[in-house]
Amino acid sequence: MDVTTTERSAARAVWFTGPRQAELLAEEVRRPGPEEVLVRGVASLVSAGTEMIVYRGETRSRLETDMPTSAGEYPFPIKFSYQIVGEVEEAGERSGFAVGDRVFAYHPHQSRFTMACGRVGGGLLAPSGRTLLFAVPDALDNDQAVFANLFGVALTCLLDVPVRIGDCVAVAGLGVVGSFAGHFARKTAGRLILVDPLASRRERAAWIGADAVVHPDDAAAAIEEHTEGRGVDIYIEASGAPRALQSAIEGTGKEGTVAVLAYYGGNKPVSLTLAPEFHIRRLKIVSSQNAMVGSGLQPRWDTERRMGVVMEQLATVDTARLISHRFPFERAPEAYRLLDEHADEAFGVVLDYGGEA
Repeated sequence: MDVTTTERSAARAVWFTGPRQAELLAEEVRRPGPEEVLVRGVASLVSAGTEMIVYRGETRSRLETDMPTSAGEYPFPIKFSYQIVGEVEEAGERSGFAVGDRVFAYHPHQSRFTMACGRVGGGLLAPSGRTLLFAVPDALDNDQAVFANLFGVALTCLLDVPVRIGDCVAVAGLGVVGSFAGHFARKTAGRLILVDPLASRRERAAWIGADAVVHPDDAAAAIEEHTEGRGVDIYIEASGAPRALQSAIEGTGKEGTVAVLAYYGGNKPVSLTLAPEFHIRRLKIVSSQNAMVGSGLQPRWDTERRMGVVMEQLATVDTARLISHRFPFERAPEAYRLLDEHADEAFGVVLDYGGEA
């Protein structure tokens, strides 16, 4: 079939039109070309990390929102998010997909969209040659598939900073990403200590099976107890709180590693006291970011391989217990207000598209 790209259909998408202002705006969606697909949104997950930083207007540079699927102007109005599950409604002849296939896309919240199926270029968040659209295996339901990106963020961290058998590990920040990081670390860690100031998140983390789940005020004592005074081998900072990064430096043992998994945003200055622990203990601080793995792994661990592992491993996780709220797509602005104003109540927040056209 000769697919024309001039015919268009109507859709709606979430746009940030100002600080803490989310709106559903009309979109025109063109029909797919030979190597593209037209996708109908089924469900998407609101990220409590980078996406909320953009929503609040806490970015400092357009590079922080520079993905091929984004649209708009920095800082506002902008269309920016990156985790949606949909169904292929129309497939280009060389797309590799068929009508009815389920896909996971690094694309903003949108009822319908057209997207390339191969590798695409990009900026800081999506380097050149990154694939942004993936088939969802039958083994995953939609409630699992919407977590693919955040699960991949945690996986990438554990590739950047592997946990050896018997290592003592601490994870600060028990949001979705921190919980997934704890889940991966538990597979090989000798001792695992989870840290979060919110009692609701500490209780929700019971599924991970940590040796201790504590308030930040009690973290130092828990680390002292479970490492026999050595400090942890790896401390994963997934909270985005500067004080948590300081505590990670203080709680990490000799020649240990602090993995900074959280994204702090361009407008959040971080002041650290490095003496004496950082210097005396010869610590390493490693940045982890989902666009690519650390040095030495790139030839083998590209996006496709990592997403394959994500899909395989996600099938073993009961993500339903991680979903605290569901909103119909037309009520998306309420989802952002909830995450912004009531972080103690919200966890995994899903947008359901239903019959959205």
